[in-house]
Amino acid sequence: MEEFGVSKATLREALRTLEFLGLIEIRKGAKGGVFVSEVDMKVTQQSLVNFLHFKNVSVYHLSEIRKVLEPHAAKTAAGVISRQDLQRLNDINAKCLSALEQKQTDKVRKDIIRFHRIIANCSDNPILVFILAFVEDLLEDIKNLLRPDIKFFQAVVEAHLRIYDALAQGDAEKAFEEMYKDVSRVEEFLTPMQDTFSRQLEKI
Repeated sequence: MEEFGVSKATLREALRTLEFLGLIEIRKGAKGGVFVSEVDMKVTQQSLVNFLHFKNVSVYHLSEIRKVLEPHAAKTAAGVISRQDLQRLNDINAKCLSALEQKQTDKVRKDIIRFHRIIANCSDNPILVFILAFVEDLLEDIKNLLRPDIKFFQAVVEAHLRIYDALAQGDAEKAFEEMYKDVSRVEEFLTPMQDTFSRQLEKI
């Protein structure tokens, strides 16, 4: 209060704002006080979402970023991925195939995102991991809006099987190629759907 020349009420409100933003943690009790927090990924992503809210982000915009970064992530992963992570990818693919046989696409949605995040995490690059997680979340919001049919998810899972094979073989170039095809195919599926959805909104 003395340093900034403000009242107790103003300081309290400022601290509440910082706490809401996830920048500090306020603990009560004898050992309490104000502590700097490690910024949560979701909090940071939400700030970017707010910034992009009026920017009319499209499937094309997201795919453009994915085509640059995701094949690179797959190529990197091919040389360093652990047996444990390979097993996790294999398990995800098996779960997705089982869910598709029962036409349960809702069970596939989260797993196909996990597949990409495991690969990104192999880069050990926090900036790459953050950007790809953010882009994947935005794309997932669009998919939830457009609700693609089972053919979309079948194509994605088939692509993931090919990506897994390339990673398991340690074939970096093949992993790059198959990831690029996967991202491009998703764009081909979703772009016409988004265009149709946008035209319908304009008529309302």
